Amino acid sequence: MNAWTPDAARSAWAALAVALWLALWLIPWRQRRHGHIRPSGGGAQGEPILIAYASQSGQGAQWAERTAQQLASQGCAVRLLPLNRLNGAQLQGATRLLLVASTTGEGDAPDNAALFESRLMHAPQQLQKLQYGLVARGDRSYARFCGFGRRLNDWLQASGAGAAFAPLEADNDDPQVWQAWLQNCARFAGTSTLKGEAMTPAPGALSAPQAWRLQQRHVLNAGSPGAPVHHLVLQPLDAGAHWQAGDVVRIHLPAREGQAAAWREYSLASLPHEGRAELLVREVHRPDGSAGRGSGWLCRELALGDTLTLQLRSNPGFHGPAAERLLILIGNGTGLAGLAALLTAREQARHAGQAVAPAWLMFGERSASADRHWDSRLQAWRTQGLLQQLDRAFSREPGTAARYVQDLIAPQAAMLRDWVGRGAALYVCGQRQGMAQSVHRALEAVLGEEALAQLAASGRYRRDVY
Repeated sequence: MNAWTPDAARSAWAALAVALWLALWLIPWRQRRHGHIRPSGGGAQGEPILIAYASQSGQGAQWAERTAQQLASQGCAVRLLPLNRLNGAQLQGATRLLLVASTTGEGDAPDNAALFESRLMHAPQQLQKLQYGLVARGDRSYARFCGFGRRLNDWLQASGAGAAFAPLEADNDDPQVWQAWLQNCARFAGTSTLKGEAMTPAPGALSAPQAWRLQQRHVLNAGSPGAPVHHLVLQPLDAGAHWQAGDVVRIHLPAREGQAAAWREYSLASLPHEGRAELLVREVHRPDGSAGRGSGWLCRELALGDTLTLQLRSNPGFHGPAAERLLILIGNGTGLAGLAALLTAREQARHAGQAVAPAWLMFGERSASADRHWDSRLQAWRTQGLLQQLDRAFSREPGTAARYVQDLIAPQAAMLRDWVGRGAALYVCGQRQGMAQSVHRALEAVLGEEALAQLAASGRYRRDVY
């Protein structure tokens, strides 16, 4: 048998791509970790240029990192940091700032910028000394395209900061905007023209479009007072699909009368070794009763056996911690999909002989009788010891007061503090409006605002919310 098969060739190219990525990105890890990237060619004089980023999926951070590296290669001193680590005193003392501001969801700030927005952007600051350049990143399929970037620019203007060039807006990784951003940054820094390599996702960040088949679909919560939740199983038509726990799938919605083609993202609940992609999709209905664009097509229009086009997107901000770290999972509704993937990864790690620390799941849904999604799976993980504690809250159970997942936190304050004190990571998945905000406030009440901010800064508090 020929040893150099197409699969082997793909593996070799993949290994080469990973090696190149490691060389480009992990070698300067120590400098990036501490916020400074040293200029090449003997160093630069004067105050470093601040480069701050707001990034949910990691692509905005990549724009900022590559910008910093390009400027450093031209002899500029730069300081790179997520927006949450930039405070008012630093801004008031700075004279030059470059900003990469991604938007998540319907106009929201990414998690690593949400604290900055709540603490500083509620009122103008005194930033008359500051000159800045800004590129906003978003997705035009959402109504509030670049919503956070636009709010950030408006706030800077109201604070008296001066725009060194007109703000740029990029639809995802628009190569023309990337080129324009680099040239503007070069003029801003007073350097020669920066190299304009095309901005492409980091290896594995976004797959090429793939053909998959809808293999199974059924409702998990028949009789629920809430909208139906569908369990979808997709089967790849070609081998080689790869992702990891925490990643998401982008599903292509075909054009229809009066509506352009679009993409919608869903958390992946399964892992590649299972040979399928599992999703949880809740039907969404508009005020007029019509079905939501994505859920209507996936849950009602797409027939079993039909093919669809999707892309797998790496979501490093929600990749799981080391298996030996305690893990606290909090979520509601279809957010169980992303949390289940993290537990599946731990189950796989145990089968591979790794030491795996216990996990704790706090989860909210509507009805105790109808909304126990994947209960047999959760109970199996409890039996195995992977899931040490399972707490559930139900908001529409007849005869009982409404309880939401955030209501589980205060009664478990002592255990929560103990787990966090022993190094536990906190992962939240589900609805941004309502659940995620309320969970955040409840965690602040138990752990303290600064402690929670420190957990976020260290990567031990992560959210995948929509």
